[in-house]
Amino acid sequence: MSADFPRVYFDDLVPGEEFTSLARTITEADIVNLAGVMGWYDPLHTDAESTKAGPFGGRVAQGLLGLVLSNGLSNGCIPSHRGIAAIVAFLGIAEWSFRAPIRIGDTIRIVTRVVEKRPTTSPDRGIVVFEQAVVNQDGRTVQDGRKTYLIATSSSS
Repeated sequence: MSADFPRVYFDDLVPGEEFTSLARTITEADIVNLAGVMGWYDPLHTDAESTKAGPFGGRVAQGLLGLVLSNGLSNGCIPSHRGIAAIVAFLGIAEWSFRAPIRIGDTIRIVTRVVEKRPTTSPDRGIVVFEQAVVNQDGRTVQDGRKTYLIATSSSS
């Protein structure tokens, strides 16, 4: 944990509160590296020539790249606001939609809104549901859905 950012606990989060992450530009290396990690070399993502005549007019990022980056970038949402969420565990994803392609050169950011929070039987943690949207440089939502996290309470510190 960086001393530069205080921790934001379960009890600090308010339903309806919204955070926006820093932006990140998608590169060819992002797509190639994810293809290598996954072992998934679909021409839609890796073949610049054959995709020129395809449905998107060129290569696009794997849908999972947007989903993965939404987790990483959203960790920057709260720091840009007031601290780093005291996440204990990532519990799940619900209703994730892939609405539009993410292309090389797109710059995305993550908009996160606190939807619901509920205590658990353990007083040192609670469950928080967030709505997240992956938004491109044109303000278009390219992916969105809900994620659930287990977050420490301030009494756990």
